[in-house]
Amino acid sequence: MEQRNRGKEAEKLKLLKISPWSVSCEDGSQETLDFRESVFSQGNGYMGVRGYPPEGEKKHGFERSTFLSGFFEYIKPGTTDMVNQPDFSVFRLVLNGRELRECTCTGFCEELDFRNGALTRRYVASDAEGRRTRVETVRFLSMADVHAAGVRIRLTPENYDGEVTLTAGIDGGVVNLPISDDQLTQNVEVAQLWGRITLRPAVKGGGLTALTDYSKRAVSMEYRLDDHGGNYAWEPAFADSFAGEKAVIPVHEGQAVTVDKLVAVYSYRDGASPAEAALAAADACAQRGFDGMLKDTASAWNAIWQAADVELDAPDEWQGGVRYNIFQLVQTDPRSDPHASIGARGLMHGRYKGCYFWDTEIFMLPLFLHTDPQAAKNLLLYRYHTLEDAVKSARGFSLPGARYPWMASDTGFEQCGTWDTGCCEIHITADIAYAVGRYLEVTGDDDFFRDCAAEILIQTARYWTERFTYDEASDRYNLLFVKGPDEYCGVTTNNLYTVWLASENLRLARDAVARMKKEYPREWESLRERLDFHEEEAAAWEDRMRKSVRRYDEERRLWIQDDTFEKLEPLNPADYKEDDIPLYHKISYDRLQRYQVLKQADVLMLMAMRPKDFTPEQKRTAWNYYEPKTLHDSTLSFGIHALMAAQVGRTEEASRYFEKSLFLDLRDVMKNTAREGIHTAALGATWQALVFGFAGLWADADGVSCTPQLPREISGMRFGFQYRGERYRVQIDGKRAQVERLGR
Repeated sequence: MEQRNRGKEAEKLKLLKISPWSVSCEDGSQETLDFRESVFSQGNGYMGVRGYPPEGEKKHGFERSTFLSGFFEYIKPGTTDMVNQPDFSVFRLVLNGRELRECTCTGFCEELDFRNGALTRRYVASDAEGRRTRVETVRFLSMADVHAAGVRIRLTPENYDGEVTLTAGIDGGVVNLPISDDQLTQNVEVAQLWGRITLRPAVKGGGLTALTDYSKRAVSMEYRLDDHGGNYAWEPAFADSFAGEKAVIPVHEGQAVTVDKLVAVYSYRDGASPAEAALAAADACAQRGFDGMLKDTASAWNAIWQAADVELDAPDEWQGGVRYNIFQLVQTDPRSDPHASIGARGLMHGRYKGCYFWDTEIFMLPLFLHTDPQAAKNLLLYRYHTLEDAVKSARGFSLPGARYPWMASDTGFEQCGTWDTGCCEIHITADIAYAVGRYLEVTGDDDFFRDCAAEILIQTARYWTERFTYDEASDRYNLLFVKGPDEYCGVTTNNLYTVWLASENLRLARDAVARMKKEYPREWESLRERLDFHEEEAAAWEDRMRKSVRRYDEERRLWIQDDTFEKLEPLNPADYKEDDIPLYHKISYDRLQRYQVLKQADVLMLMAMRPKDFTPEQKRTAWNYYEPKTLHDSTLSFGIHALMAAQVGRTEEASRYFEKSLFLDLRDVMKNTAREGIHTAALGATWQALVFGFAGLWADADGVSCTPQLPREISGMRFGFQYRGERYRVQIDGKRAQVERLGR
């Protein structure tokens, strides 16, 4: 049995072919469909789709997922879900009176091209009479116009003359499948979030407008058909929530039939009349045509790759894996929208109800900070635009200032349903302040500092002022009832990561007040009055910074994770864990919180984020102590351990952990990609391991440094980054790094 299981895993490693600019697969079986739909996900930052086949069957209304950035609706009072949108990809295909599911498919191949974002699927469908039809579909979501998409179907009879019936349109018959925050709970109850759906018939086109049942939030989708001069007899095919048309098309041996569907999508978030906008945009798409639109999106991707690409002298699989990680992260980022962020599963899956976590600021934002600062700024502007909600949230916890939620959607109110996480994993507030500080360090964006950052930093600092608890006997401040990044430690006291970043938050706020007074006195007076700021607040921040409890064992040169960690019961991970499947599938989550094991990086996470705060010896000591105790039961863990392993000179471990992070989804390392989708934070952790770990790049207010530590698999690297408004180019050959300033 064990040997057979190892054989299955070996086959999975071979399932995908990873090339420098694409990922492809020749296994079209139903057994691999969910996995392929996840890894072949597509997006453009405004909308995203799972990699399902446009002409495929729909068994359930939640299966063919399409999502729009920032489009949420309430599933119960106070709780939202990212709304599954109408399916604009759909084609329905009948070959000579036979449904596609009645045919046998051979010669299957699908490929996702990183250069234009197109997903191409090819196979031959054979019916019981031996008639063979070559089927090809191509879908892309435009990066040149994020409201636009194109879907092409091409049918070629190989050995017969006959007819095919093709139906094209937009299917509004979709539902949500809300997924519990508890990873061990599988929900089977669907939620119908759509109310009234209005269908719009047209000739070679049409569309629909759908309104959510509760908040009346609208989406409008419009399509146009291009049958390439076929002049087929298209007839309306409207039924319930389906807006479309069909044609019976005569086909001849060896002659291809091509039909393109060009789609425009607008929602209530885009303005007062999404229906009018979609109509006009669909007509513009028709004028440009499928090939023209695909050319435009390839040009847009080329510009993105000019800034974001990391070239490796390494095996093709590593190069392709790196580009896949960057590609997936870029295409799920709402880079031009300051009112939305990136969910833990991007725009291609409803896991965690589509919510935004610390994942965005800590794991994903660094890539954009160094390659597309405006996109990074917009991610932080989302937090600024939800600051008022965070202030109200803090009041709900009987505290001043601003308390950001562990899980956020289109508002800044808490969406997490578990007490210990939602109430106690409060480092999210300091994480956001840290990200604001890093953005200011790297960009020097004075306008953002003056207009947004100073207010965020002051309000979050106010939260920490009373979140710390004063102990008169020791004249120290403790941080009680907190849960750090290592979620297996339970609810504890003085988690080092949280205390350290909370203190950093206080320092940033102190410095922001001083700078506002000096450089922007008029704006400061307005902000001071609006926030009712008093000078003694800054003194309180200083007091807590100096007196906060941080455990350090001088004899061992070891920073201690929290007050209770070393009191927990020891556990040897090797005795229980044989693979990368999380141990909570074998041992109760509650029980794991009383073992001296880590779910993911905690102290090491802090050291990765604040590399100059710790000596090389302290980093090595922390690695030697915490790494053997870490179970890596979170997808966030591998990349950060690769980064830190590189920094402490453990190149073999760095390579091993990097490979797990790099191929986390492509090889289904944790056996959850099929049911949970792409892990967007892990994509960002992979990039950080590569650039901050292997390349050794670091940029802050002191300038730029680069101290490479390449693994044996990589002999050289080349990539660009931005710092203080200027572009730079890094070239690494072995241990030698050259950093060239290219100008603005």
